[in-house]
Amino acid sequence: MSARRGLPTEPFPDLIDLPLGNNEESPFFRPRHRTQVRKVRRATLSSHAVLVFQLTGAVLALGAFAWAGYARVMASDRLKVLKVEVRGGHFLSEGEVRELLGPAVGENILGLDIEALKARLRVSPWVAEATVSRTLPDTLKVAIRERVPVALAEIDRLYLMDAEGGLIDIFGPRTAAFDLPIVRGLQGLHGEARRDRAERAGALLEDLGDLGAEISEVYVLGTGAVKVILRGAGETLLLGPPPCRPRFLAFLGLRRELAEKAPGTESFDLRFRGRIYARPAAGATPPPVVSPLPASPPKAALEVPAAPEAVAPLPGPASRGLPRVSDSFRRN
Repeated sequence: MSARRGLPTEPFPDLIDLPLGNNEESPFFRPRHRTQVRKVRRATLSSHAVLVFQLTGAVLALGAFAWAGYARVMASDRLKVLKVEVRGGHFLSEGEVRELLGPAVGENILGLDIEALKARLRVSPWVAEATVSRTLPDTLKVAIRERVPVALAEIDRLYLMDAEGGLIDIFGPRTAAFDLPIVRGLQGLHGEARRDRAERAGALLEDLGDLGAEISEVYVLGTGAVKVILRGAGETLLLGPPPCRPRFLAFLGLRRELAEKAPGTESFDLRFRGRIYARPAAGATPPPVVSPLPASPPKAALEVPAAPEAVAPLPGPASRGLPRVSDSFRRN
């Protein structure tokens, strides 16, 4: 070893040269559990937060813009209902339809509740069905189907009645223009019983159609039959359930001939196929009358029963002074 001051220039003889090729870590310096270090990407988290804030702000801005546009549209005077076009109304006027629609006129056309408007129109007893539609910018179109009166139902007073037996309106000055037959036999009945008789009368008049103009009064009997009194000479006809139009039409064709050949006849029974049975008035002598119906089998004829059986009398119209009937009709 050199004796000069400073670092030694030769290795110390007492040092041991240890190889450093083995890279294994000394077990004395190893931790029992290895800890995993999570790398936090601060820059990435910051960019996600900024993106969320930007999207939220965009959504809020769009919502505010949409709300402002909606409020502006709903407040626009150009979209207020100014016109009401009514189709299908014959009895109800356009003014009455406007009154039924209530506050719809003048409101924004986009904010109207169409189903609620239909319900308001159906409140009227004249309206059977109604449809409502919008036509931008300011027109409301209404199409209604009115209930058609076919008779005047006598209950506590006279009511207009449709073909289904439903009561429409009170017969008075406003409805005096209707010249319809009167349906009797409903007084004193309630609920299903009255509804059933009214439906039978309405079905008969609907089946007769325009021939119903020949009828003055309709009596609905509890036996299921319907008795009608004709205009003019006031003949009484006994009819069964529909269809009755062909027999009624055949009787009208023989009306004058029957009046000549069977004077004093009180009523005619049209409930039997191919035959018309004449019932003489009380105390009258029945003449031997035989008159075939048009387009009927040779057996068909107008017959006067020679020996009728006694049955309970049918109710007759006291206002016309006709006697009650006490004879039955001979059936086939």
